[in-house]
Amino acid sequence: MTVERVHLLRVDLLESNSAMDNAENKWITQASGKLWEVGSIEAFQDVFVDCLEGHYHAFANSKVLHRVLSANNLRFRCTDNTSGKAKGILTDWDMASDVKANDDILPSTATHRTGTIPFMAIDLLIVNKRPPPHLFRHDLESFFYILVWAAFYYDFDKKERRETKPLPQLEEEWNNADLKGCANSKKGFLTDPDARNELFALVPLEGQSLLPWMNSVWLLFWKARYSRGTHVLMTPEAGWDDKTSGGVLTFENFMEALGRKPRL
Repeated sequence: MTVERVHLLRVDLLESNSAMDNAENKWITQASGKLWEVGSIEAFQDVFVDCLEGHYHAFANSKVLHRVLSANNLRFRCTDNTSGKAKGILTDWDMASDVKANDDILPSTATHRTGTIPFMAIDLLIVNKRPPPHLFRHDLESFFYILVWAAFYYDFDKKERRETKPLPQLEEEWNNADLKGCANSKKGFLTDPDARNELFALVPLEGQSLLPWMNSVWLLFWKARYSRGTHVLMTPEAGWDDKTSGGVLTFENFMEALGRKPRL
């Protein structure tokens, strides 16, 4: 199966919320390149960090949370015709939500589930209860899934999406309208080192330069889940910061896992 034939399933239960004018957003998308066209893994890494930083500053400074991150809305433009240096652009802000000063999603949008399934956070895939508020850390989890997806499916040197053998976990379990099955698969991936190793062993040669990032960010999410379990068992009476999973899932820690310092 080629990735061109992999249809990314979406959950869209919320009407457009004009955080960005649709016409302007369409123009930006048309004028920018797709991730796999960026030309090298090093350029992809810079673009990825650009998008991550832009996402954070939209949240921290403008109090807007993207909420529907996918591999399709991380894009780039070449800012220098001489060097061809690529600058990351995060598009598709039409489903973004305003947040309060304390970083809570406004109640009017907190009960809706929306996103592109392979990149949705586990918490947002739980179907037997009311969807939780969409937190900043949920978007960080989406960034991680995008990174994994890119390692498997994008050939940056050839500027094309890679033909690859079928990967049941990514194509059938993560990209599945059965949200419960998708959540269980991702939960196993983020909590079981053997599941992590089994998947990462399949990364094509061209994408293996991303493995240090992938392993480091995976460890961050594993620590977050371990921290939660330790809190429940050892100090259940103490307060718990669910927004950051006990202070683990923050922009600063994600950047540190990538070995990058914030540039803005």
